[in-house]
Amino acid sequence: MRRPILILGLFAAFVLAAGCIGLVGPDPKVVQDSATRDISLSKGLVYNVNAEIQNDGRDGDVTVTARLIDEEKGFTRDEVSVQVFIPAGETRRVSLTLDGDIGRTYRHSVEVR
Repeated sequence: MRRPILILGLFAAFVLAAGCIGLVGPDPKVVQDSATRDISLSKGLVYNVNAEIQNDGRDGDVTVTARLIDEEKGFTRDEVSVQVFIPAGETRRVSLTLDGDIGRTYRHSVEVR
């Protein structure tokens, strides 16, 4: 009788530990983001994206991805990612540059993981 209880107890501990694994890393979220449009002689149309990323989890590396999306056609024109270390409970400002085409209308998006 003790063996089934031991196996059941180990299984329960494994399930509980697997559920807590998500608690050991960063928990990032985008607090604020904005983009400014500029024209560069060498690159053409560029968008400078600024985002504030808050980490509500533990210290760790966070990947920040910015996308430039064509408004008319809906495809991603450019995508840039950067990895930053954010201590627990802190906020970091991240700046990324995206390339567009003159004469097109775009929107930007920022996501973290």
